[in-house]
Amino acid sequence: MENVVYILGAGFSAPLGLPVMSNFLSKSKDMYFNTDGEYDYFDEVFKLIERMSYIKNYYNSNLFNIEEILSILEMRNFLNDDQDKKMFINYISDVIEYYTPTINSRSLPDKNFHHAIMGSKDKIHNTYGNFIVSIFNLIFKNEGVKSYKTNSDSNYNYSIISLNYDRVIENYVDHLSKVYDPKDDLKIITSLEEYNNSPSQLPLCKLHGCVELGNIIPPTWNKTSNDKLLKTWQLADKLLSEANHIRILGYSLPVTDSYIIYLLKSSILDCDHLKSIDVITLDKNKQTKSNYDQFIDFANYRFKNANIVDYFQMIKEVLTEGDLLARSDRYNYNFLERSHNKFMNEY
Repeated sequence: MENVVYILGAGFSAPLGLPVMSNFLSKSKDMYFNTDGEYDYFDEVFKLIERMSYIKNYYNSNLFNIEEILSILEMRNFLNDDQDKKMFINYISDVIEYYTPTINSRSLPDKNFHHAIMGSKDKIHNTYGNFIVSIFNLIFKNEGVKSYKTNSDSNYNYSIISLNYDRVIENYVDHLSKVYDPKDDLKIITSLEEYNNSPSQLPLCKLHGCVELGNIIPPTWNKTSNDKLLKTWQLADKLLSEANHIRILGYSLPVTDSYIIYLLKSSILDCDHLKSIDVITLDKNKQTKSNYDQFIDFANYRFKNANIVDYFQMIKEVLTEGDLLARSDRYNYNFLERSHNKFMNEY
């Protein structure tokens, strides 16, 4: 078995309309002015940010970056039990949940699974959906009842390490379970204990916490201060130490994010057979590639300056080739490797 670990940054969720650090504040203001008082407490958040501008009289600080603000508030809360942090976490959660698109769980067409995993009109959801079902190695059938099961003959195990707070992946999994008649349960596991007991399920490590659990922490903070997140980090370390292939999607590797750099370096001490490291992310000013080139010193490292949606679209492109559509009542999503290699070699 080959173990493939995907590391997801903000660029993974951004095409779905979720805010990234650079536009989070402006999108939250759009939300505030367009919801008729539903988020009145945002006014207190904006006043807090304005008050924090005092910091810039003495230190360089980017107060348009919500994770910088959260890091400062985390320190104040740690030292003084300051309540501003709790309000700010609620603010982050509300903004992310507001901009996370819903998936229409209407009845799906009887055929053509390749363009209708998420419903024939939801093009962006189909694009992401093809990736999600490929990660799970699903086989879809249409024999009167639309159903799926996991492919036990696959030669690849997939897992995900996410640097995002959102529930994008979980929403797709919930959707598939609602609109199809599953023969196998799709289960996401989040701890090392679950992984040891259910290795065939999908490991998902959310290193910064999740809006659903309210355990959001900034990237700069000490992860060991949160017991639940420590278990998540332990699982991430385990996955990376067993990885044959690491694929990084939509993450710019800012120099301030030393934690992910040291997680990767630490895990390699126990990694017996890492074969490749591939990075796919937009790089408008060439700085991102420079960051990775300085960090990764490995012969089988490749960097692609590309949009994540184009990467996912390649899955559909491969599916529609040749004999993969020979049967319209059965689709086996076991060609993620073929799609990935084609994208890296030809895009």
